[in-house]
Amino acid sequence: MFGAATLVPIAFILGLAFVLVGVTKVISDGRTRRRLIEAGATPELARAVTAVPKDDLGLSGTLRWGLVTGAVGLGLIVIQFLPFRSDEPIALGVILVFAAAGLLTYYARARRPAPPTERGGAA
Repeated sequence: MFGAATLVPIAFILGLAFVLVGVTKVISDGRTRRRLIEAGATPELARAVTAVPKDDLGLSGTLRWGLVTGAVGLGLIVIQFLPFRSDEPIALGVILVFAAAGLLTYYARARRPAPPTERGGAA
């Protein structure tokens, strides 16, 4: 379905996008810290404001990509059973519909409030 001539430019564009987002985040956090320090905040407070919370283990991102990857995989399985060839546009449409369903599932899950956890006990 996809050859090297198609995947290499896609991978390059995605890699470039991730690098741009990372550089933008570093610059933005640096500017925020500098403005906080210029406004009279201590460097420790400025670092704490721009830091990732220690309670966040990145589980929401993992859940999101797990749901999307699973949905796309399910879409690829469904395509194998459809009476269409894999290079027809309907195959890509099925994959995109399943990816959207995975993101919508994540959205519905993320909107629900998290159950309270005990701070002192084992989680």
